[in-house]
Amino acid sequence: MKKYIIALLSMVIAAFFITSCGGGKKAVADPADADFVEVADPFEDLTTMANQIIEGGGVAAVGEGISERSDIAKEKAVTNAQGKLAEIFDLKVQKMKKSFMEEIGSADDSEINEAFTSVTKTLTSKVLKGAIVQKSKMTKNPKTNQYKTGVVVAITPKTVNMSVMDELEASKPKLYERFRASQAYEELKNEMDDYEKQQSGGM
Repeated sequence: MKKYIIALLSMVIAAFFITSCGGGKKAVADPADADFVEVADPFEDLTTMANQIIEGGGVAAVGEGISERSDIAKEKAVTNAQGKLAEIFDLKVQKMKKSFMEEIGSADDSEINEAFTSVTKTLTSKVLKGAIVQKSKMTKNPKTNQYKTGVVVAITPKTVNMSVMDELEASKPKLYERFRASQAYEELKNEMDDYEKQQSGGM
């Protein structure tokens, strides 16, 4: 009986060591992960607003800026947004070009590419100067006394589309006439009309 008890204890101890040292390693959670908690995005509503403007045919972007001075924080936010606007404006022009090219075929690809590339380069700085701050929001860190500002900077569909068409008319009048007669132009015109109606309805 004594031998039986000793053998049983030996088996229990052996099983304990096997479980502790060998069998199936479990992933150990990084203690630092516990320090992360979910926080609300203070500029989420600004992003929503920018997306709605883009869906309506305009160009919009959210910029952020940090500084110990509130005015400089806002200036940084606007500059940040304008940089993003330039990229979005380029995509907008590329979309116009693609729609036009798909409609008329590929015979004049090089001319169309050249024209719309020129339009983008010429207009980017001019159009960005006409961008308007639609909404801004400011937060402050009480520990560092720094301000963090978020802004929505936008250009209406009419400003974007008319700028492109005016530049196209000035640089490539024959191509512009073909563009005016295209379905792509009608889509832009409808886009502008829809935006104007939305603005009138909201006032």
